[in-house]
Order: sequence, then C-alpha cells, then structure tokens
Amino acid sequence: ARAGAARRAGVLGINVGANKDATDRVADYVAGVTAAAPVADYITINISSPNTPGLRDLQQGAALAELLAACMAARGATPLFLKVAPDLDAGMIDGIARAAIDARVDALVMGNTTVSRPPLNARDAGETGGLSGAPLRDLARTRLADMRRATGAAVPLIAVGGIDSGAEAYARIRAGASLVQVYTALVYEGPGLPRRIVQDLAALLARDGFASVAAAVGA
Repeated sequence: ARAGAARRAGVLGINVGANKDATDRVADYVAGVTAAAPVADYITINISSPNTPGLRDLQQGAALAELLAACMAARGATPLFLKVAPDLDAGMIDGIARAAIDARVDALVMGNTTVSRPPLNARDAGETGGLSGAPLRDLARTRLADMRRATGAAVPLIAVGGIDSGAEAYARIRAGASLVQVYTALVYEGPGLPRRIVQDLAALLARDGFASVAAAVGA
C-alpha cells in the first residue's frame, strides 16, 4: 500500500496536466505522475483541458501512445486514468480507445468541458473556454456511449459532464459508465447532492431489478 493512502481514510485522486509553457509536455506529465504516485489512490492524465493551448493535440496518434507509455512506466502500482474531451469525432474516439487498451490504462474519463456552444440564453454565451454543467449533458452522454462502443467494455469508463441527479447518473451507468463524477452541479445543489444522487440511484436500480451498479453498467 502507498504510504500516503495508508495514513488516511477516503479516496484521493490527483489530476495531472502539463504546464502551459512546457517545452516538453511528456516530461511534464511524467514529473507529475512521479510526484503523485506515492500519495494518490489514482492519477488522472488530463489531456483535454481546453484552456491550455494545444493540449488536446495529445489525444491522437503517436503523441498519445508516447504519453501513455511514459506515464504508465512512471506510475508504479498506482491506477492511471486518461481524461479526454467530449469534442471528439468518431475517428478520434476509435484511436483513443485503441491506445488506452494497448497501454492498459485503468479507466477512461469521458469527458471534460466542451468548446462547442449548444443553444444558450445568456449574455456571456459567446465567451471562449470550456463550458460545463447542464448544457454539456447531451453531448457528454452521447460521447460516453460512443466510447463504450469503441472500447467494447475493455476499459472501465467514468462519466463526467452535466450529471446533477440520480436519474442522470443512472442514464450514464446504463450507457456504460462504471463510475460518475459530479462537479458543476455541486455549485447549484450544495454538498448534499451526492447523498441524494445515491438515494435516487438505489431506488432506480431496485425498480429495474438490478442488484448493484455493476449489474446495470451498459445494460
């Protein structure tokens, strides 16, 4: 067991990204993974932030294979996840799925914020950067299903983006997610949201005859 994890309760995940001005981004990721591995329960390799210019270029081809190989070598026994963007076409999704399977990453996180702009009724709708929350929901759910098909369930999937209820968490699980993460909804719903999601999710699983979340994944 890692020393840091053995001293505390709970689960600590550490998100690793490259610095904006890094001249060698692979080396930046490796440095982050190496530093995080002794204390983390899992490490997420984030190559999908839209706020670091050029970072999303690492999501394809030889660049992705090189990055994954280097980070897998640096992670020791710590589980390694790969976080990708929802703004992917079918070819990119297939390529990421193959690379993740070949590298034997422990999970894929789908996804991050989107640079697309679904219809928004807001004065700031045209701002640049990543969009999160409810407007991201449909895109995130669709790309999750696409990644499930591309991986053939060979890699566990973690759903992110627009999840704000037990019903939405259940929809992502049925679409192939083994786990869900909540971010933006916590701002609007407060710290009681996870408990409500778990309670509602349990009721939905029981309604449809599933004995566990695992039984409902991809069903």
